[in-house]
Amino acid sequence: MTGPLSIRKLAHADVREVVDLLQACHRRADGTVPPRYADAALGRLLYYATAAICPHGSQVLVAVVGGAIVGVVAYRAAFISAMGHEIAYWGTAPQHQGRGVGGRLLDAALTQISHAAAPDHFVLVRTAHPSSFARRGFRPLPEDTALMRARVGDLRLVATEDA
Repeated sequence: MTGPLSIRKLAHADVREVVDLLQACHRRADGTVPPRYADAALGRLLYYATAAICPHGSQVLVAVVGGAIVGVVAYRAAFISAMGHEIAYWGTAPQHQGRGVGGRLLDAALTQISHAAAPDHFVLVRTAHPSSFARRGFRPLPEDTALMRARVGDLRLVATEDA
C-alpha cells in the first residue's frame, strides 16, 4: 500500500471504479465474470445505494489508498427476514489482497450492522473465503457450507489483530 487506508461510504462517482474492482476480484480463468457481477446489474445496485432510492437498500463502504479505491463491501437487510442482514459483495483489488484491507472493510460493515441490529439478529454471507468469516463468529450452515451465519451478538472484530 502507498499511504494510509481510509474507509468511507460509496459515492455516485465511485460506481464505475467499484464495478471494475469487483469484476477483477471475481473474474474466472476464462475471462468471464459470474452474472451477479455483470455491468448492468451491479452498476444499478451500486447506483441505487448512492441515490438512497430504497430505505432497505444496500450500504456500501469503500477502502481508499492514495485516492484509489482498493476494496469494497456491500451489505443490506436480508430479504428472508426482518431480523437479519447479509453481506452482498466483498472484494479487495488483487494487488492489495493479503494486506488487511478486506478484513478492515468487513469489520467496518459488521460494526455498522451491530449498531443497527439487536444481538439476536443474524448476518448471512455466501463466501469462497470461510476462514475470514469463521474468525469473526460465522458458522457454516449444514445444508450449504458456502453459506455462513452469525448472530450479531456473537460477532468478533479481528482486523485490528491482523494489523
